[in-house]
Amino acid sequence: MREKKYVPFWTKEENKVDKNILSIILLAHVQQPRGYINNSQLQCSETERFSIEEFNEIYQGIITAGYYIQSVYYNELDFISDFIEHPTRFQKCLIYNLARNGLGDNKKTVIPAFCELVGLNYSTSSSLSCALCRNKYYFTTLFRSHNISAPKSWLLSSEGSWINGSPEEGIQVICKPCSESASQGVHESGIFYASPEKFTQFHGVTCIVQEYIDGEECEVPVFKIGNSIKILPPVGINLGKRKILDEQSSAENSYDFYCLGDTQSQQTIDQICNYAKEAFHLMQMNVYGRIDFRINSYGKPYIFDVSTTPYTTRHSSFAFAFDQMQFQYSDIYNAIITAAVHRLKQ
Repeated sequence: MREKKYVPFWTKEENKVDKNILSIILLAHVQQPRGYINNSQLQCSETERFSIEEFNEIYQGIITAGYYIQSVYYNELDFISDFIEHPTRFQKCLIYNLARNGLGDNKKTVIPAFCELVGLNYSTSSSLSCALCRNKYYFTTLFRSHNISAPKSWLLSSEGSWINGSPEEGIQVICKPCSESASQGVHESGIFYASPEKFTQFHGVTCIVQEYIDGEECEVPVFKIGNSIKILPPVGINLGKRKILDEQSSAENSYDFYCLGDTQSQQTIDQICNYAKEAFHLMQMNVYGRIDFRINSYGKPYIFDVSTTPYTTRHSSFAFAFDQMQFQYSDIYNAIITAAVHRLKQ
């Protein structure tokens, strides 16, 4: 077992949450939930929704952490309707939001915006941060302008026109949807050497085209408690024989995790952690999130993705990191809820 290096902020006396008072309202899109679900209200795909098993892991994780789940909602509109009709029921609640209705960059923004409007505390970053972190071209451009390492990027419109010039012919690139998560629309066929002919196949979808970084991939779990940003050890992604974590592999969980410190130098690890902290701060993220990197053969890291509601199921970099630090799986939810509660004190 690895030596525990992190003092758990959720156990500190000044951060403790009164679990006898706080109730949790859980929002999540589930593939086959128990109870009624109105499919016409869903704007997320099947692979973006939690399986029953994944949802139960999260639900039981919150319960095991010692919290009472007052209600579960499988879409945002039911929750909003209930609040409007019975606002007093939600007075001492935290809205634990994993729902992602909305279109394009607006996915994940509905509940944060509503909670801000009516004064409810919630478990994610603001609607602004959620929207910015959906758009890979926007945050990549922002990172590069602030000297945070990210791949060279170009924006290819759905009509096939370039927004800021095009990549030099012959360089290796990866082309993927600009505003998707969970590896939606990401395939190895999207890695190729740039040429005008190759880009014609992507007409109809706004894509980000990035310099392809060949090498390792890692995820960095991040928390924010008060004004302090906590970076967890980077977690390597074992892709097997694949070059990237594509849509199918993500949906099937056909990848594993390892300690990135076992394959990269301490200098690279420190650089990754510094970039992750700078990125989290620049994007005005809050409570928790994840910063994803590719690392080239020289040990240089590049941020290629950001998540404001990263997976915390048992098959996730969060669960792996907590296990390596000798914490319990349920401590993930202790950490998230503690960080969310203390956002109000800033």
